[in-house]
Amino acid sequence: MNSSAYAGADFSVTQNEEDAKKLVELKKIDSSSNKLSVKDKTTLFDNVKNKNELNIIIKSDVQGSSEALKTAINKIEHQEVQANIILADIGMINETDVSLAKASNAVLIGFNVKPNREAKKLAESQNIEIKYFNIIYEALDYVENSLSGLLEPDVKETVLGSAEIQKIFKVSNAGKIAGSKVLNGEIKSKSKARVIRDGTVVYTGEILSIYREKNQVKEVGTGQECGISLRDFIDFKEKDVIESFLSEEIRRTI
Repeated sequence: MNSSAYAGADFSVTQNEEDAKKLVELKKIDSSSNKLSVKDKTTLFDNVKNKNELNIIIKSDVQGSSEALKTAINKIEHQEVQANIILADIGMINETDVSLAKASNAVLIGFNVKPNREAKKLAESQNIEIKYFNIIYEALDYVENSLSGLLEPDVKETVLGSAEIQKIFKVSNAGKIAGSKVLNGEIKSKSKARVIRDGTVVYTGEILSIYREKNQVKEVGTGQECGISLRDFIDFKEKDVIESFLSEEIRRTI
């Protein structure tokens, strides 16, 4: 197969035809060894995390307002979420805008404009909320708050205390009860709980009830003995450790 020279291509001069052939073969080998082998180009980006997107529809009174709002929204940057303006147009909000918001799960923003009668009726019937603004920074605050709502919350965990299972009892109306001694802190009824066995968590759930001398109590402290029942868990073993803790979700903002 013939190939043509191109501007900027390198060329070499040899003494004779035999040397030229050898040079061509060497170049073929060198070219082959430097090729990057990729079985599937899509795998190159498998590790790229997709961002959660907030679809946005903007209807404005004038082009200047629309452009200013678009520019401000597009400047919002975050590693996990992003604003995606699928429509920015001028004029009254109409039925097409509402239908598009429904189909694309988008927030619908009216900047100095209102919906016509048909669009308002459709929005009400389709449960589409239309947000109205006449100040850009207020519209921007709304978009930022909506984006923040897409972020996974941080989880703050506070360990209250731990107890070691000494003996396991069967109770007719409560199933199995873990007879335990509190090692440290407090064990609280209705708190979250985990069961740790030989360093491995075998259960995460909730403390259902705590018993002291056959009476239900709300909490027990360090050194006290008690019976503990867990929600949907009866596979207790002696020397298991029951950890009582609180878990709080903290809303993140961009």
